[in-house]
Amino acid sequence: MAAAGLMILASCGGNSNKEVVQQAASEEKDTTASVAVVRDTFPADRWMEENKQKDGVVEENGIQYKVLQEGTGDKPNKRKRVKMNFEVRLTNGKLVESHWGKDVMELPVANVIPGLQNALTLMPEGSTWEIYIPWQLGYGTEGSKNIPPYSALIFKVKLIEVVKLK
Repeated sequence: MAAAGLMILASCGGNSNKEVVQQAASEEKDTTASVAVVRDTFPADRWMEENKQKDGVVEENGIQYKVLQEGTGDKPNKRKRVKMNFEVRLTNGKLVESHWGKDVMELPVANVIPGLQNALTLMPEGSTWEIYIPWQLGYGTEGSKNIPPYSALIFKVKLIEVVKLK
């Protein structure tokens, strides 16, 4: 699109082609910088940036996590099923969903949001972690029934078992 604009501007006369190209490049940089500034003002992005500075928080595979209890078992891959307890909150602390201590969920790792997939593949069986997932690896720009668009999520997950295939 910028190239089409350059051709139109260049054919109008007045400025030299070199001046037109320099002006367009400057405007493109300004637009890119503006987009970056706007994006960095998302509350969820700021929250994730601040969170990674906290003691015990590790950043890996696009997510952040804090080990509450380290397990010693197998780590699942995306083709495995897992049994787990979990709860999910928004960064303001609002509980969105809980299967903590009452329901053991069994589900394929591949069927959860990308950020949780990334976390589960790092977790040894028997672990309990607090996992911080950026909106891009959560429910994105669309959100979900109880999760607004652009929401970072906080999961507390206890990986009870990596289900062995029979």
